[in-house]
Amino acid sequence: MKKIIFALVACAALAGCNKDEGAAFVEVWKNSDRLSETLTVTKVDGGYRALSQIDKDTKGYMKVETVLVAESKQLLVKDGGKRALELASDGTVTSFLRTKEDTFTKVN
Repeated sequence: MKKIIFALVACAALAGCNKDEGAAFVEVWKNSDRLSETLTVTKVDGGYRALSQIDKDTKGYMKVETVLVAESKQLLVKDGGKRALELASDGTVTSFLRTKEDTFTKVN
Protein backbone atom coordinates (compact mmCIF):
# COMPACT_ATOMS: atom_id res chain seq x y z
CA MET A 1 0.00 0.00 0.00
CA LYS A 2 2.85 2.39 0.85
CA LYS A 3 4.42 1.72 -2.55
CA ILE A 4 1.18 2.64 -4.32
CA ILE A 5 0.81 5.87 -2.37
CA PHE A 6 4.46 6.73 -3.03
CA ALA A 7 3.99 6.05 -6.75
CA LEU A 8 0.90 8.28 -6.88
CA VAL A 9 2.72 11.11 -5.08
CA ALA A 10 5.69 10.77 -7.43
CA CYS A 11 3.42 10.88 -10.49
CA ALA A 12 1.64 13.96 -9.17
CA ALA A 13 4.96 15.69 -8.55
CA LEU A 14 6.21 14.88 -12.03
CA ALA A 15 2.95 15.99 -13.64
CA GLY A 16 3.19 19.30 -11.79
CA CYS A 17 6.68 19.92 -13.18
CA ASN A 18 5.46 19.79 -16.78
CA LYS A 19 2.96 22.61 -16.32
CA ASP A 20 5.60 25.35 -16.49
CA GLU A 21 7.90 23.88 -19.13
CA GLY A 22 7.14 26.71 -21.55
CA ALA A 23 7.02 29.50 -18.97
CA ALA A 24 10.22 31.11 -20.30
CA PHE A 25 8.45 31.80 -23.61
CA VAL A 26 5.70 33.93 -22.02
CA GLU A 27 6.98 37.35 -23.06
CA VAL A 28 6.84 39.95 -25.79
CA TRP A 29 9.62 39.42 -28.34
CA LYS A 30 10.94 41.56 -31.24
CA ASN A 31 13.10 40.71 -34.20
CA SER A 32 15.72 43.04 -35.67
CA ASP A 33 14.88 42.60 -39.35
CA ARG A 34 14.28 45.46 -41.76
CA LEU A 35 10.59 44.57 -41.52
CA SER A 36 10.15 44.49 -37.74
CA GLU A 37 7.86 41.95 -36.16
CA THR A 38 6.45 41.47 -32.67
CA LEU A 39 5.89 38.00 -31.22
CA THR A 40 3.66 37.77 -28.15
CA VAL A 41 3.44 34.47 -26.24
CA THR A 42 0.81 34.02 -23.54
CA LYS A 43 -0.29 31.08 -21.38
CA VAL A 44 -3.72 29.63 -22.24
CA ASP A 45 -5.63 26.52 -21.20
CA GLY A 46 -3.80 23.50 -22.51
CA GLY A 47 -0.72 25.33 -23.76
CA TYR A 48 0.51 28.64 -25.10
CA ARG A 49 -0.80 31.17 -27.60
CA ALA A 50 1.69 32.71 -30.04
CA LEU A 51 0.71 35.84 -31.96
CA SER A 52 3.19 37.11 -34.53
CA GLN A 53 2.45 40.48 -36.10
CA ILE A 54 4.40 42.51 -38.65
CA ASP A 55 4.60 45.95 -37.01
CA LYS A 56 3.75 47.95 -40.15
CA ASP A 57 0.77 45.70 -40.99
CA THR A 58 -1.99 47.74 -39.32
CA LYS A 59 -4.80 45.68 -40.90
CA GLY A 60 -3.54 42.31 -39.66
CA TYR A 61 -3.19 40.63 -43.04
CA MET A 62 0.20 39.12 -42.10
CA LYS A 63 -0.79 38.09 -38.57
CA VAL A 64 0.05 34.52 -37.53
CA GLU A 65 -1.77 33.12 -34.50
CA THR A 66 -1.49 29.58 -33.20
CA VAL A 67 -1.79 27.49 -30.04
CA LEU A 68 1.34 25.60 -29.03
CA VAL A 69 2.28 23.03 -26.41
CA ALA A 70 5.54 22.68 -24.52
CA GLU A 71 7.62 19.72 -25.55
CA SER A 72 10.44 20.82 -23.24
CA LYS A 73 11.71 23.97 -21.53
CA GLN A 74 13.37 24.96 -24.82
CA LEU A 75 10.73 23.97 -27.38
CA LEU A 76 7.09 24.81 -28.12
CA VAL A 77 5.47 22.72 -30.84
CA LYS A 78 2.35 22.86 -32.99
CA ASP A 79 -0.26 20.13 -32.97
CA GLY A 80 1.40 17.12 -34.53
CA GLY A 81 4.82 17.86 -33.06
CA LYS A 82 6.10 20.36 -35.65
CA ARG A 83 8.50 22.77 -33.94
CA ALA A 84 7.29 26.35 -33.72
CA LEU A 85 9.39 28.25 -31.15
CA GLU A 86 12.81 27.29 -29.83
CA LEU A 87 14.55 28.98 -26.89
CA ALA A 88 18.32 29.29 -27.29
CA SER A 89 20.89 29.30 -24.50
CA ASP A 90 21.58 33.02 -25.13
CA GLY A 91 17.94 33.90 -24.29
CA THR A 92 16.75 34.47 -27.86
CA VAL A 93 13.82 32.68 -29.47
CA THR A 94 13.91 31.22 -32.97
CA SER A 95 10.49 31.24 -34.60
CA PHE A 96 9.46 28.72 -37.25
CA LEU A 97 5.93 30.15 -37.55
CA ARG A 98 6.50 31.72 -40.98
CA THR A 99 8.11 30.34 -44.13
CA LYS A 100 11.62 31.28 -42.97
CA GLU A 101 12.96 31.06 -39.45
CA ASP A 102 13.58 34.29 -37.55
CA THR A 103 15.31 35.19 -34.28
CA PHE A 104 13.62 37.31 -31.61
CA THR A 105 14.86 38.98 -28.41
CA LYS A 106 12.86 39.94 -25.32
CA VAL A 107 11.32 43.40 -25.16
CA ASN A 108 12.27 45.09 -21.90
